Amino acid sequence: MTILIAAIFILSFFLFIYYIKLSSKFKLVDQPNDLSVHKNIIPTGAGIIFLIIFYFFLIFYKFFIPVDLFFLQKNLFILIASLTFLSLISFYDDVYNIHPLIRLFFQVTTIFFCTSLFDLELVGLPIKISIFLIIYFWVYTINIINFTDGVDGFLTINALTFFSCIFLYFNFLDNINFIYYTSLIMIPVLLAYLFFNKPNAKIFMGDAGSIFIGFLIGFISIQTIILGRFDIVVSLLAYTYIDCSLTIIKKVFKKQYPWARLFDYFFLIPIKNKFSHKKVFFANCIYNLCIITVTLVQIFFNIKYLYLLSLLLAVLLLLYFNSFSKSQDQS
Repeated sequence: MTILIAAIFILSFFLFIYYIKLSSKFKLVDQPNDLSVHKNIIPTGAGIIFLIIFYFFLIFYKFFIPVDLFFLQKNLFILIASLTFLSLISFYDDVYNIHPLIRLFFQVTTIFFCTSLFDLELVGLPIKISIFLIIYFWVYTINIINFTDGVDGFLTINALTFFSCIFLYFNFLDNINFIYYTSLIMIPVLLAYLFFNKPNAKIFMGDAGSIFIGFLIGFISIQTIILGRFDIVVSLLAYTYIDCSLTIIKKVFKKQYPWARLFDYFFLIPIKNKFSHKKVFFANCIYNLCIITVTLVQIFFNIKYLYLLSLLLAVLLLLYFNSFSKSQDQS
């Protein structure tokens, strides 16, 4: 297992290096503008590497490990096809830009077919209501994960925390399933990417990466909730949901589009007020260490109401980011 993780890390590392070289040749770069958080031209769309590694992972386990993944997940082909489709559409969007409503149409349509991935009888609700809730939750999760990809290393650290805790949860259950292997594969990939994406970033994942991550997080979250561990999902997604939901609500009241890039998410406030990406990155690392601790206690001691502490920690981080706007006003 250790050798496999090391091999994935090394492969991912060199693929990101190769992508950086290709980005200038094919103009796969983020051109800074008035709303950008960076002043330099930086390669973007590197999240397509996540999809490539994911396929390597499927092929490896199919031919070299005595475990048939196609029996570990119901309708796995639909999941793979949907993940591939949304990732490629998002990569195209990174290069040529697609209208947000068209992207949303593709997401809702794709996720509708993905509802067949779940045993809806376990949800305990009427089938149509279950499908409705899954579609809205999954699509919303995909998009708010995408919205948090705005500061060097921010989404990467959040995703690392999510996949690490989920891996440990299913390992604790001794439930060696598709989610277990997917979480395992994402940890070294994200660690390799973090080397290039930490402040100051040399590469961006773009929508190709954030949508890929959001799709997997949405899928895994739903499966975890169906297993009865709503509390773990709340802990791992607390900050993302609170920040993005509050910001979207404010936009709606101001009669603005929810997807409008207005630099108004709380985690972007320090950057907007000329503070460094490193300050936000460091604060987010401290927060995620706390969340990992809380989540592990939830897993090993089954203290479900501990997710309330995670919500409190998320609010404290949000208030910390918000304090930078007040300090700027006072100065």
